[in-house]
Amino acid sequence: MSLRTFLAKEPGCGWYGYQDIVDIDIKGFFDEVDHSVLLQLIYQRVKCPTTLRLIRKWLRAPIQINGKLHRRRKGVPQGSPISPLLSNILLDLLDKELERRNLKYVRYADDFSIYTKSKKEARKVGNEIYLFLKEKLRLPINREKSGIRRPSNFEMLGHAFVPTYQKGVKGKYQLVVKKNSWDSLKRKLKQITKKTKPYSFEERLKKLVPKFRERGWVNNYRLASISAKLKSLDEWLRNA
Repeated sequence: MSLRTFLAKEPGCGWYGYQDIVDIDIKGFFDEVDHSVLLQLIYQRVKCPTTLRLIRKWLRAPIQINGKLHRRRKGVPQGSPISPLLSNILLDLLDKELERRNLKYVRYADDFSIYTKSKKEARKVGNEIYLFLKEKLRLPINREKSGIRRPSNFEMLGHAFVPTYQKGVKGKYQLVVKKNSWDSLKRKLKQITKKTKPYSFEERLKKLVPKFRERGWVNNYRLASISAKLKSLDEWLRNA
């Protein structure tokens, strides 16, 4: 489930009551994809023998290490246009398992988190999904980077969470843009708005707009509470 889908299904802020987050880090995901598991899943979907043969040869093409060729039995090349597709075929099993358990979760590629309402539930879910990844998908888990997080100490895909206070209501959080994402944007904008550069107001505006629209910054964070921040950013730009 994507972040947008999750919030669309949950009224309001979408995070009410989800106090404990299961954060699981798959260790070196692209290097650890098991070929036998992946190929079996592909065989179930693809019926063209030529396509299957090409995928198998591509996956198992030898790699050169210290001048010697080594055959691969696991891993998909990062940067290849079909690697994300093949990875999603594998992790579709994870999606189905989480949905079967009726769990709230967000996944982007191999980065995923599960949202629960108690630490007890989080421990139980975390252990069960750990076993599923290990036994069914043969994927190793990075124990040091995995754990149970509170929303206020958790970040995901450039987003963070802050508690909202309402009388008689506990466990309600607001989705925001994390600080270093704002700082990164401000650094880029400052390069354009430097007063030492001989740009007219119209020229500066033309250079600023793509940062927000064409590159999708506002669209990427449109689910977060950004209106107040954008107003302060506007003031900052006027005085930059």
